Amino acid sequence: MHDSNKEIPDWTQPTAKETQLDAILLSKTEGRVHRLLKDLLEDKEINLYHSYANVVSVRRLGYNDHGPVHARITTYNALKILRLLHEGGVPPSFVSEDVGTKEDAAVVVALGCFLHDVGMSVTREAHEWHSIVLADTIIRRYLEKHCHGDMARQVAMRSMVHECIVGHMAHDRIHSVEAGVVLVADGTDMSKGRSRIPMNLERDPTVGDMHRYSSQSVYRVEIAKGTHKPVGLTIKMDNATGLYQVEEVLMTKVKASPIMSHLEIMVEVGDEAPKWYLK
Repeated sequence: MHDSNKEIPDWTQPTAKETQLDAILLSKTEGRVHRLLKDLLEDKEINLYHSYANVVSVRRLGYNDHGPVHARITTYNALKILRLLHEGGVPPSFVSEDVGTKEDAAVVVALGCFLHDVGMSVTREAHEWHSIVLADTIIRRYLEKHCHGDMARQVAMRSMVHECIVGHMAHDRIHSVEAGVVLVADGTDMSKGRSRIPMNLERDPTVGDMHRYSSQSVYRVEIAKGTHKPVGLTIKMDNATGLYQVEEVLMTKVKASPIMSHLEIMVEVGDEAPKWYLK
């Protein structure tokens, strides 16, 4: 029976970490992407979807973070990967297909990545499709605001935002650079902070435990220009438990991504020699 006298934690309030990441995202962006992110970060409805997604993911299912912090980290990483690809001679699909601009592509990636997990507020299974259902009115609202009444561009961008969202679990095949960026960026959020909340909960063993314990071993994910490829990912961990995150999560997404051939992936486990997964 529910104890009516027990104080219920306020799951709707932003954390200090979210505020810190907001400042970082806004300081690293400009133009339409900056203005879009400012809107997204201040949108109460989105924040509530993200926050309740964590109630479902963490408290109910025992999985790791799928909420506000995860959305911010993956969006930051996605925009960085997109920029490194372009600097390395790999244009976004919008550009190579003569549909839109590099900035359009960045808007798509930011919008798709920021909203990709709102469907976790419904259920884990097929949550990418729930994300599309819940987020579509939000997507349309912000594309109308940030695309200046250009219907053709809005239609193309809305379609690609959907591709970014539906493709992030690697269950459905995707083909654009933009969706591939979101897919990989989702896999890069694997460090200790992502499992901090579920690790602090006292509960019996559950299916999501391996995600939590393996994340605890990873202390840093670095994204930079690769030695021979446009993008280099370096994952640093304390012990080999973290290899689960690389082999079962990140590499599953990488292998399904159209940008795989443009990535280098290296893992450093303690003092051991670096292990290359892709170069």
